[in-house]
Amino acid sequence: MRVLITGAAGFIGGRVTESFHESGFANVRAGVRQLPATPRIDRLGVEIVRCDMMDPSQLSKALEGTDAVVHCARGPGPVTAQGTRNLLGAALHAGVGRFVHLSTIDVYGDATGEVDEETPVRRVGSEYGDSKIEAEEACWRYLQRGLAVSVLRPTIVHGPFSASWTVEFAERLQVRPWPFPPEVCGGTCNLLYVDDLVAAVRLALTESSAVGEAFNINGPERPTWHEYFSALNEAMGLPPIEASPPASSRMTAWAIKPVRQVARFGLRHFGGQIMALAERSGWVGRAMRAAEARIRKAPTTGEFELYGRSVSFPNEKATRLIGYVPSVNMERGIESSVRWLLRSGYIDSPAGSALADG
Repeated sequence: MRVLITGAAGFIGGRVTESFHESGFANVRAGVRQLPATPRIDRLGVEIVRCDMMDPSQLSKALEGTDAVVHCARGPGPVTAQGTRNLLGAALHAGVGRFVHLSTIDVYGDATGEVDEETPVRRVGSEYGDSKIEAEEACWRYLQRGLAVSVLRPTIVHGPFSASWTVEFAERLQVRPWPFPPEVCGGTCNLLYVDDLVAAVRLALTESSAVGEAFNINGPERPTWHEYFSALNEAMGLPPIEASPPASSRMTAWAIKPVRQVARFGLRHFGGQIMALAERSGWVGRAMRAAEARIRKAPTTGEFELYGRSVSFPNEKATRLIGYVPSVNMERGIESSVRWLLRSGYIDSPAGSALADG
């Protein structure tokens, strides 16, 4: 089976590419927006093609001779939704046999409690979640036109190369005080190790019962966010977490919010000029990097909402229809992540830790 994987230079797309190629599961064609891709993909020796989701001619060429698509690519603003529509149309025209779309649990909005696939999707003003809802709607329209589409809704995907849920937390945990005290982190952390998601993608490609269905894809455990932070902190060999008082942390989040907004506005409208100035002036570049690090490590108001929310996304439908059973618990996933963080230089080797020799 020749499979086109879009977004192959990203975290999830990259791991799907690695796994499919190294296991011999599929003949991989790695779709990337720009060449060269990344060292991670380039070293594999797989076929790499330009695959800009907004360029129909590139999509048509990338799909030539393919049997299936795993759609991991996304972009800013309308790119996720329109890019998905472009790819679906090109896949139908190319006669692709299976199409697996990677969506997100964010399509459920701010739902709480037990959220299964019968829970309606809900727009809440989130650019990412709302764009994924539009992309899913396009999938269902193309299903009616004859394309064999399946939708996966993964939860909090962590593991090596995860910028959001692994690298960022590893970097922030090395700075004291930690901005999230236990009192605000009692919500459910629906952790999903990336290799379990890859296993779900394989099943969605091969099981006929996956066609026309959407599946929650979650891990085997439901720790709290504080339990995840503490376990990652311990695995990295750091001292016990010293957290700021809740009131202080929330005040910091509100204080930094307008700074973030100004920074986003500046980069969106004057990004070229700002970067050029940073390259010409050493002190400007250093100041920008310092400000970026401060903003990135400061808490956001949205994080307090996320880390306090009690919500669970059961796997029962995926288990029943396609045989999905997650196998990597939090401890094993964190251990794998920390080994990679050490090799990649994000953290120092913990004194006396067996991970240092791993």
